[in-house]
Amino acid sequence: MNILVNHQISDPDAYWDALAANPSVPQGFKVVILMAGADPSTAACLWKAPDIDSLKALVDETLGHASRNSYMVINDAKSFGL
Repeated sequence: MNILVNHQISDPDAYWDALAANPSVPQGFKVVILMAGADPSTAACLWKAPDIDSLKALVDETLGHASRNSYMVINDAKSFGL
């Protein structure tokens, strides 16, 4: 399933350091695109993941100390450009 994650980053240095320290993701997960905002307190990622709960656990464990994360399951049938 495709899931969009919006990151409200409270500590940009810690956020980007955590990503650099954890470059691989578990089997079954894939970062399709990471978009860093022009404002360093924002970023968004599009993921392919088995389900929203397992993605929340993964992202919040890795980045939760540096960002507040919100999740949206994508309706693939009504979307385009995926």
